[in-house]
Amino acid sequence: MRYGTPAVGGAARGPLRLAMALCVLGFEAPGAGAQTAAELLESCRSEAVAATERIAACTRAIGEKGDEGVRAEAHVQRGVLYELDGREEAAVEDYTAAIRLRPANPLAYFNRGNAYTQLDKLDLAIADYTQAIKIDPKEPDFFNNRGQAHDGKGQHDLAIGDYTEAIRLDGSSARPFYNRGVSYANKGDYRRAVADFDLAIKATPDDPDIYVARGAAFEVLGDAGAARADFTKALEIDPDHEDAREGLNRNGG
Repeated sequence: MRYGTPAVGGAARGPLRLAMALCVLGFEAPGAGAQTAAELLESCRSEAVAATERIAACTRAIGEKGDEGVRAEAHVQRGVLYELDGREEAAVEDYTAAIRLRPANPLAYFNRGNAYTQLDKLDLAIADYTQAIKIDPKEPDFFNNRGQAHDGKGQHDLAIGDYTEAIRLDGSSARPFYNRGVSYANKGDYRRAVADFDLAIKATPDDPDIYVARGAAFEVLGDAGAARADFTKALEIDPDHEDAREGLNRNGG
């Protein structure tokens, strides 16, 4: 994300969480007759196994007859692996299959929303995040990521509402504070943006991007000294941060 002058706005950021949670899928320990599928699922889930082997194990688990919970999780796991490989369309197909098997699984909707976001299908992403929220309204990431989709559509007030709810549910994460600050900046409310960036820095004081964002907001507000301090701090954390270097140069650093 690049901040220019005089505008400080941009896209909300924060890594999309690709959720892999066995418990949410309602998986139960299989009996002896389903052991093969369960063993395949373990390989599908294992980070110690190469991605290509994990995908193959997921595919074999999906083909096994028996416990739909095993097959549903295998679809979710393979979807995550496809998404990490940049194969978002294939990931969407897997998440959709998981939803057919387990329609009350919020993580399948959440992950499909993430894939739709990557595909820039933001209306579909918002619909999936909304469904995930209906199933589990206490998960802050669901609100954070829906806020990002709203931001992508220029719906900054809706985004701010979602980030605020994410913060209410979990005030320890820097991400929704940062994202809400960006939304305020995109609306031209730089003082509120600075206040949110302050809170994001308090939660995660070693993230140079937050200092760059706050420095850019200070720059627009005409406080060159505070802007220089933030750009300098960002460079102390990451000496190769291009936006911080450019911001410092613009402000007489």
